[in-house]
Amino acid sequence: MEKLYLSARDIVNLMTKLDRVRAGEVSACTIIKNDTGHPVYPPSLRRIAVVAVEGEDRYMPGVSPRLQLSRASLTALLDQANDQVNSQACGAMQLPGLEIFAIPDSQYYVDRSEADAAPVGDLAAGFFWKRGKHT
Repeated sequence: MEKLYLSARDIVNLMTKLDRVRAGEVSACTIIKNDTGHPVYPPSLRRIAVVAVEGEDRYMPGVSPRLQLSRASLTALLDQANDQVNSQACGAMQLPGLEIFAIPDSQYYVDRSEADAAPVGDLAAGFFWKRGKHT
């Protein structure tokens, strides 16, 4: 089963994008998660598009995986993240083939080494920083 970690900030951003669409603004309501170098919460997916929707939750695996999360699920995940400020992450939600964890910002945004924080920039830099190939 694949694992995805969403920070409280990620969840709030998705909910804000949904609110903007309700207000008539244009938004794809999407964030791209590709934080494979996270020292504590590395996802098992190299990259995934997380989309906020008014409809139902849905995970679409494949070469370009996509996760649709409803407003109700986002609210539940945010509550989960806020409830566990002083505890470890626990599985907040499961969809077929994917387990989603909600992490408080204070635990997700930890200090990283300079190499992990360096921008990739291009393919050559990606290999230089050991990010060009995911094994």
